[in-house]
Parts: sequence; C-alpha cells; structure tokens
Amino acid sequence: MISASFSPKFDAKTIYLEAVKIPFVKLEAELTDLADTMLSYLQTYINSNSQREHSGNLANSMKIDYTSQKGGEAPSMGWGIGKFSDLDKLAPYWYLINYGGSSFKGDYHFVPGFFNGNKFVYNPMIAEGKSLPSGVKGIIAPMHYVDVSRIQLDKEIQRILTSLKG
Repeated sequence: MISASFSPKFDAKTIYLEAVKIPFVKLEAELTDLADTMLSYLQTYINSNSQREHSGNLANSMKIDYTSQKGGEAPSMGWGIGKFSDLDKLAPYWYLINYGGSSFKGDYHFVPGFFNGNKFVYNPMIAEGKSLPSGVKGIIAPMHYVDVSRIQLDKEIQRILTSLKG
C-alpha cells in the first residue's frame, strides 16, 4: 500500500504581499476611508431616487459596522453598511423599497360578516363584522440600492487597487 500526506507550510503575509503587492496598512487605511465614501454614496442614492416625499429615515438608518481581526497569520479588517437585522428594526420597509412590491394605501372600514377559515363571508343582515382594508394597493418600483451600491463598491475597490499599485 502506498500513502502520501501533504502539509503545506506557508506564510499568509508573504502570499498576500506577493499576490497583491500592496502593504496591508496602506490598503487598510484606504478601505477604512472607503466605508465613509460608500455610506455617503448609499444615503445620497436612496434620498435622490425616492419616488415620494420621505423622512430620510431609511438613509439615516444605514450605519457602518466595522469588523477586524488581529493576530494569526495575517490581520484582516472589514465593514458593512446596513446590517439587515438592524434595518428590520429601524426601517422595516427597507426590503420593499429595495426590491419593490405592493403596499396598502387606504383606510379600514367596518364590513358586516365573518371569517370562515381564511375566507370572509359578507352578510349585510348581521350586526357583527370586521374592520377590513378598503384602499388601493400601490405598486412600489424597486430602487435596487443594494445592488447599485455593490457595483459602486467594486468600482471603488478597483480604483484603490490601481492607485496603490501604480
């Protein structure tokens, strides 16, 4: 029987410097500045592409979430904007604005009748009833701010890498 085992030994810092050819400290500083640039880009995009009067709450709910890890073979850093779990609390309509959909715009009115399972049975002869929506559903066109921001982020990272290498 023949067996073989391989245990690669490498230095992540050396591989990084050979592949990227940019000192991590310089790249980290540029990417940290990029977080502020992207937050501003995202907020401006949301506010300028809004289809209706708005409070700015969605754009203002976007925050930078930094992560970093020191030690090990190589340091790492990262950040994100608009953590979905936070947006669900601060601006729960973020998904509808980004991806589009329908929303209820109208009033609720008393309608005589009752529910039989999931179906409402209208009966004008009884005094009992339910308060039901009688408005029109509005269609919200998708803004796609998540995808637009990702595309802009890719452009900015390419710009940074080109400027640091050149």
